[in-house]
Amino acid sequence: MPATLRGLILLLVLLGLGGCSTVKIAYNQADHVAAWAADDYFDLSSEQRQLFKVHFDRFHAWHRTTQLPDYATLLESAQQRVRAGVTPTDAEWLAQAVQARFQTMVRHAYKDTAHLLSQLRDEQLHAARKEFDERNRKYAKEIGVGASPDEQRRLRARRHVERIEQWTGPLDSAQEAKLRELSRSLPLLTEQRFQERVRRQNEFLALLQQRKNTEVFAPRLRDWLLAWDRNRPATYQTEHAQFMAANMRMYVTMLNLLTPEQRQHMQSVMQRYQDNFRELAAQVPARQTAGQAQCPESESRC
Repeated sequence: MPATLRGLILLLVLLGLGGCSTVKIAYNQADHVAAWAADDYFDLSSEQRQLFKVHFDRFHAWHRTTQLPDYATLLESAQQRVRAGVTPTDAEWLAQAVQARFQTMVRHAYKDTAHLLSQLRDEQLHAARKEFDERNRKYAKEIGVGASPDEQRRLRARRHVERIEQWTGPLDSAQEAKLRELSRSLPLLTEQRFQERVRRQNEFLALLQQRKNTEVFAPRLRDWLLAWDRNRPATYQTEHAQFMAANMRMYVTMLNLLTPEQRQHMQSVMQRYQDNFRELAAQVPARQTAGQAQCPESESRC
């Protein structure tokens, strides 16, 4: 089921988290990871890095205390639904829940994000374009852009196996064969997905051209983040909807083929995430008890 598995994975990716055993370490180091990623794209100046740290620390504190408990509650509800047997209705419920939480983060952070982006120089936008291009080359290889349809399906099936095994533990040979069969039957949108990725990047870079007028830029950035798919080509929008429906049916089928041991494994993974989220929410990092970092002297907005 894409919403149950991919949705939960999305939450973790948004947090900069890895596997269950490293959640607490990764979350507590998210400021360093986020700063590294921002610098990777935009080659930030020392003053911009400091401004990024101030804004991110503030966001991270808000996220820790308000969002992590909510994520734990969401996982608890999802755990109960998995225990009862997965249905397409459960998938739709979780898809909407994940989307709502992403939108909550956008609405909370868009003004600070717009302020940070407004500080970028033109040459830093060129650096971002180069980074996009480099990552696109890696992504294209990963999903098989330009390869034969059979190779693209093989790569996709491998990803599906890896994703579900993150939650269930190893599949047996019959389960893996069934999953690969279902994966191969899905619509093949490799080239379209890649083109959609590039379209979103181009829209973002075009939006950044308006960054100096923050009164206009901030709400436009918010609106774009909340509906970045609104400008998808109509044909792809239809194809994507059909793919997601078929993908959902595939995951529902597979989750209902799990053995009792695999169900228990999935329950245990979800429980560990819940426990980690609640423990993290209760922690106050040392740097917060010592006081938040100060804005650069040239910035009064913080």
